[in-house]
Amino acid sequence: MRLLSVVGLSKAFGGLRANADLGVTVDEGEIIGLIGPNGSGKTTTLNLLTGFLKPDSGTITFRGENVTGLPRHHMSHRGLARTFQLTRTFPNFTALQNVMVGRAYGHQPSPSLGAAGEEAQEILGRVGLAGKAQVPASELTLMQRKMLELARALAARPRLLLLDEVMAGLNPGETEDACRLIREIRDSGITIVVVEHIVQAICGISDRIIVLNMGKKIAEGPPEEIIHNPQVIEVYLGKAYA
Repeated sequence: MRLLSVVGLSKAFGGLRANADLGVTVDEGEIIGLIGPNGSGKTTTLNLLTGFLKPDSGTITFRGENVTGLPRHHMSHRGLARTFQLTRTFPNFTALQNVMVGRAYGHQPSPSLGAAGEEAQEILGRVGLAGKAQVPASELTLMQRKMLELARALAARPRLLLLDEVMAGLNPGETEDACRLIREIRDSGITIVVVEHIVQAICGISDRIIVLNMGKKIAEGPPEEIIHNPQVIEVYLGKAYA
């Protein structure tokens, strides 16, 4: 079933076109990889989808509703959640309090603080932070902060989860753990779009990969097709994949 449809999406900052006539579809249950060189428009795409930016033109349809240009809190209430390239946890809040924010303000908010706390504790366990519930976010490692931000997004009960370089800066073991967790999240019924530069990881978890360059979609298909695409090799992957 079609969950998200994007048609003709464009966004410019002055003379710089960050997205140009972008078309994207996402079906329920998919993991979609979004890759491309730095500055190709990946994060701008996520910002447009989640209401952090308004498009100059184009339409965004989510669960059959035209949501183009809606502010981010409306998008959250409709079932979109995201993480950020640079983590945006609340540094003075404990890990538990950070996740409770997601339960309070996301899709299907919790009816009480007590219920929010119980659900937040369970979600911390899912991402490996059960023992860090009372630790301030500022005292967590990079990996732990990334998992905390993911937990907060999950607490919003999203239908579509957008992950912006959640594996950046992680060591190989942590990256493998993150990939396993992403698959588990998808298997729980949440559709996922992942922006990532670790090619091996994104190919290992994605059903389809969309490639952007200079704001335009230049390729789309299964991972094994994308890594052998001559244009993708030229502008992004490099000779190692030729």
